[in-house]
Amino acid sequence: MRAVFTVDLPFDQENGYPDDMQIIQYLRSFGWEPVEVCELVDEQTKLTKCREMANVLFQAMPPTAISRPDHVIYYGYLADDYTKFVALRLVDGQITFRLANDVLTRLQTSASKIIRKILNNRLEGKHLQVSNQNVVIYELGNDYIILSGRVIPHPLFETMRSDKKSVLLTIVPLIVFFFLATFVLLGISAENFGFLGGSLERISTALFTTSLVSFLSLVETYIEIYRNKIVAW
Repeated sequence: MRAVFTVDLPFDQENGYPDDMQIIQYLRSFGWEPVEVCELVDEQTKLTKCREMANVLFQAMPPTAISRPDHVIYYGYLADDYTKFVALRLVDGQITFRLANDVLTRLQTSASKIIRKILNNRLEGKHLQVSNQNVVIYELGNDYIILSGRVIPHPLFETMRSDKKSVLLTIVPLIVFFFLATFVLLGISAENFGFLGGSLERISTALFTTSLVSFLSLVETYIEIYRNKIVAW
């Protein structure tokens, strides 16, 4: 199986997009370059070796794929997952990652690892992002999509999106509680509001407790997403 995603490169008004060497050095900093490549000294020799090693990935691509070995600027290997991958540059403003692994779960894990590194580390002082926040896993040798994933660049937004009930139960009780507290601060007694005022006063504790419990649930969800979830499969 193979996974594919594309990363948008930052644009500098003066220098344009980062050149190949800047991207290569950026990817090297993550420690994914194979020993066979690291041992070489000359950059052109390293690039030739990367493209040679990348041939095995291109053999598994369908005939319709537009990528070619001469598009490869980096070859990497994630030893923990036994995943091989290449970074290709087909246009100036993007780099495309292609990963290969026979085990789906390892392929998913490897894609998540690479994306997390890319989102958490700047290139030439600027953040990168995955194009369309999309990762696709294909069946080996053809264009049949097995699985697609949605990248989560902002854990806070994903938390609010995935746990709307807790968001609602946090905000609404707080609004009502603030409404009650305002009356207390203004020195207005509940007797002036009859039955409604007395009822609101009695449930203020329950409202605050509901809001607090829901908020703690949101915090727990946020921590889980921040630590363990960069792609929603």
